[in-house]
Amino acid sequence: MFSVILMQRISKTHDAYKKMKNYIKTNLYPNITVTDDLQILSLAVQSNLSIDLLLYSYEQTYQKDTSILLNTLKTKAKEWYEISDSTYQSLAMKENHAGIIAGIELPKYTLNDFNNKSFLFILDSLEIPGNIGTILRTLEATTVDGIILVNSKSKLHNPKLTQASRGCNLLLPILESTYEETLSFLLNQNFTIYLGEPKLGNDYQSYDYQGKIAIVVGNERFGIQKDWYNHSHQKVYIPMETELNSLNVGVAASILAYEAYMKRKNK
Repeated sequence: MFSVILMQRISKTHDAYKKMKNYIKTNLYPNITVTDDLQILSLAVQSNLSIDLLLYSYEQTYQKDTSILLNTLKTKAKEWYEISDSTYQSLAMKENHAGIIAGIELPKYTLNDFNNKSFLFILDSLEIPGNIGTILRTLEATTVDGIILVNSKSKLHNPKLTQASRGCNLLLPILESTYEETLSFLLNQNFTIYLGEPKLGNDYQSYDYQGKIAIVVGNERFGIQKDWYNHSHQKVYIPMETELNSLNVGVAASILAYEAYMKRKNK
């Protein structure tokens, strides 16, 4: 059980403020993400996630539902403090914030947790938090069993990714791994690997996506790293009636995820 601290008002010189700033600005705490979004904070509560640090403005007037949420967050937080509006503004990530910000511990998974999974998505070397967030929202809707971020340029704890995913990075079984570890796992577990391609292989609607499958989508600029092609795989592309050679990776991943989901659901 967490020990509840007495109410304490702090300024920018306090260690807790500096810690929150580090959570937001650095990669020193890869297991902590930060949000000031009420919906995401509510998801954290509903999912019974640990709140590492909670700060809120004592100068805000909170509506009833927000006050209830704040009080619940206090009971879950390892430590919490009151700050002024001006101090809060130096941390706020949204213009229409509610005056509450929290560092949330991300759920931890390993490849062993995916041993009995059958529908995985691999995001290979993606860079843009917004793209990853868009994909995670789709994968949550299509009940994907797990997601692996391979050599990800944008980290799972990035607050921009948390916001873009609307908190789906708190809900889904996700882990960060290397290409070598991921490939070894997929081959040992006998997954059929589908490589998302701009134009090679077969139309995405031609596959049945049954059994243990892993769909791989690649970097926004360079696509899937070439080593994937040196091992057993299926190439899958989305037809385009244009001279452009590819869709945005978030759009492409969403199309592939829904196609696989519907084929598996209706089998």
